[in-house]
Amino acid sequence: MDMYYLTLLCWLFIVPLDDVTSKECGDRGEILTMEYGNIRTDTLRVSQHDTTIFRRVERIIARPCSKPELVESYELIAPKDGVYYLINNDKQQLVLEGKFSASFTYEGVTYKEGNFYDSKRYTYKKNGDLKAIYIQEEGRNKTAEFYDSKKQLTSIRYFNKKSGDTEKIELYKKGRLKETRVYSGFNTYKTTKAD
Repeated sequence: MDMYYLTLLCWLFIVPLDDVTSKECGDRGEILTMEYGNIRTDTLRVSQHDTTIFRRVERIIARPCSKPELVESYELIAPKDGVYYLINNDKQQLVLEGKFSASFTYEGVTYKEGNFYDSKRYTYKKNGDLKAIYIQEEGRNKTAEFYDSKKQLTSIRYFNKKSGDTEKIELYKKGRLKETRVYSGFNTYKTTKAD
C-alpha cells in the first residue's frame, strides 16, 4: 500500500496558467489563486524539506538480482483537499505539481485514499538538467516525456490508461519528430517516419 501511495504521489498533470495572483503567505507555504481558463483554484507552493508540511521517510528497497537500496521519499502531513500543489525539492527544482483530491471516482469505483490523481512529476539528472516529465490523468499513467542535455525533447511514451501498456512512442531528433512507433503487442510495433 505504501508503494501504491508513493507511485501515485509521484505522477503529475499540468494545465496552462492564464492568471496567477498572490493570495496569502503563511508558515505552511505560499498560497496563490490561479485561473485555468474560467476556473479559479487555490495553489500552494511548498518545499519537500519543510518539516511542517512533509514527513521524510527512508525505506530500503530490495529487488531481485541487485543490492538493497536506500530510498528517500516525502509524505504530506496534512494535505488540503482541492488545492493545487507546486512542490519543490531542496534545490528549488519543481518535482511535483497537481491537485490533491481526498477521494476520487474512476469508472464507478471511489478511491478514498487521498492523492494526486491528476498530476505531473519531474525528474532531474545529477547535473540538475531536466531528465523526464511523467504525466498522470485520472489516477492512470498517460505519458512520459524524456529530454536530452540540451533540454530538447527526445521521446514521448504514451500509455494505455487501463492496462498501462505502451501504445505509442514518438522519437525526436534535435527537438523535431523523427518517427512514431505504434505498438500492437509487447515488442511488436509499426514505424512511421516523419516528413
